[in-house]
Amino acid sequence: MDDLICPVCKEKLIKNEKNFSCNKGHSFDMGKQGYINLHLSNKKSSKSPGDDKDMVLARRNFLNSGFYSGISDAVNKLLIKYSKDKTKIVDIGCREGYYTSRAYDKIKSGNLEVDFYALDISKEAVIQGAKTYKGINWLVASAMEMPFEAKSMDIALAMFTKIFGDEYKRILKDKGILFVVSPNFNHLLELKEVVYDKVRLESYEPRQDLDENYKLIEHININYKRILEGNANIMNLFNMTPYRWRSPREGIERLKKVEALEINVDINIDIYTI
Repeated sequence: MDDLICPVCKEKLIKNEKNFSCNKGHSFDMGKQGYINLHLSNKKSSKSPGDDKDMVLARRNFLNSGFYSGISDAVNKLLIKYSKDKTKIVDIGCREGYYTSRAYDKIKSGNLEVDFYALDISKEAVIQGAKTYKGINWLVASAMEMPFEAKSMDIALAMFTKIFGDEYKRILKDKGILFVVSPNFNHLLELKEVVYDKVRLESYEPRQDLDENYKLIEHININYKRILEGNANIMNLFNMTPYRWRSPREGIERLKKVEALEINVDINIDIYTI
């Protein structure tokens, strides 16, 4: 982890056994699971931002069922295409590391040596990832102000997370690559049809959060259907989405009674260079 900067003063961080410090005396210890917490909280923010432990475990259990493996496989195929030896990659908003670990393993299987960072604001998510997946550099930090030196990353991966184009541009090298993975119009349509009386079709357009310096070089749509069985799995999926915060109570109660649902997975992969 030789690309880290101090979140307080922005000076370079130097590793000393299980501690990182800068020349101004700011020091950060590594957790026993092998991660480093570089998130600076303040009085106005939550002491434990991001997913809590229950949400992290529910998400892990759902993702490990393989429901979204088609998304992971498509992303990994493209990562191989754009990676080379000594590539530095950061997964921004990595959560518990399902996509991160599969990407890391796929790249390593191609005999490429890469420096792979996984960053999330949820300490619980990072702890779970660091305990399970080795070889990856795990960081608790904000995507709005990442603890990386300028022009240090070759590839940034942003999957189902809020986009901060200016900050990505700061950390990416010239001709660096940004992957944005986002939902398309029909993503999880059947789930929404249960929860809402009237469904509004939405698709995220990354360009709204990226300036003219970003050049789109590839756009891929991944669309498939799978039957999801068991209400626990259905609710785990629902609780991974933003809908859990803005759905009517009666719609959630309807969903709690559903035992099987054929669900459309419809996502876009947009790849940019700067």
